[in-house]
Amino acid sequence: MVNGRGAFQFHSRRAKLSRKLRSIAIYLALLVTFFLFTLIYISRKGLEGDGQQGTASDEIRSERVPEHEDVLHSEVHMKDQQLWGTPFSFGLHPCVKPTSKYKAAQETDRYLTVRSNGGLNQMRTGISDMVAVARIMNATLIIPQLDRRSFWKDSSSFADIFDEAHFIKSLEGDVRVMKELPVGLESIPHARRHFGSWSSMGYYEEMSHLFKDYQVIHAPKSDSRLANNDLPLDIQRLRCRALYHALRFSPPIESLGKVLSRA
Repeated sequence: MVNGRGAFQFHSRRAKLSRKLRSIAIYLALLVTFFLFTLIYISRKGLEGDGQQGTASDEIRSERVPEHEDVLHSEVHMKDQQLWGTPFSFGLHPCVKPTSKYKAAQETDRYLTVRSNGGLNQMRTGISDMVAVARIMNATLIIPQLDRRSFWKDSSSFADIFDEAHFIKSLEGDVRVMKELPVGLESIPHARRHFGSWSSMGYYEEMSHLFKDYQVIHAPKSDSRLANNDLPLDIQRLRCRALYHALRFSPPIESLGKVLSRA
């Protein structure tokens, strides 16, 4: 009797467990089916939306092209002044004009020769510094020699890269500039000086005493770094004029640049 009652309880528990497992399986199947239908529905809606959007955009594009063809053509072929004009300056303006206390350059028999060093941008900055140094020392600046000793071995001269005539003309009120030393001064002894970086006005005024013994001072490097050493305002403005106005690329390079910008 006990065995019969135990067997009955075992079969009853087994039946309940089977019903629970069957219910769980049905629930999971319904849940998976629901997610599949939801995913298919969303995918179809997305494809229909993309198709309608693409059709609408194509229609707008096809209507817009004939109507605005001339406008688009003119935008592509913008004028030079529109393309390369000065952008919005946010109230800032160039500070290159000399002050009312600035005096014109004077005739002098002192000469400063310079051999620039470094890459093109470093040489540009160094040359503008040497323009300022020549002004401080009241010397005539001879057109600087460009760096030919670095590993790239570029043999270009100043006139190959920069507009030499423009450089001389634009600085005539600031510093006297000559293409080369006067005849006879090449063979006389020169003072050779590496000007110290970040030096003050007093330093260059002291260096100018060398002109009592020498008519020519040669600077074998141009990296004097005059940007942040409390030089007078007019000297800093002269550096800016030399760098951004006087040092203009030579006509062949300017012409090539215009051709490339229009390509």
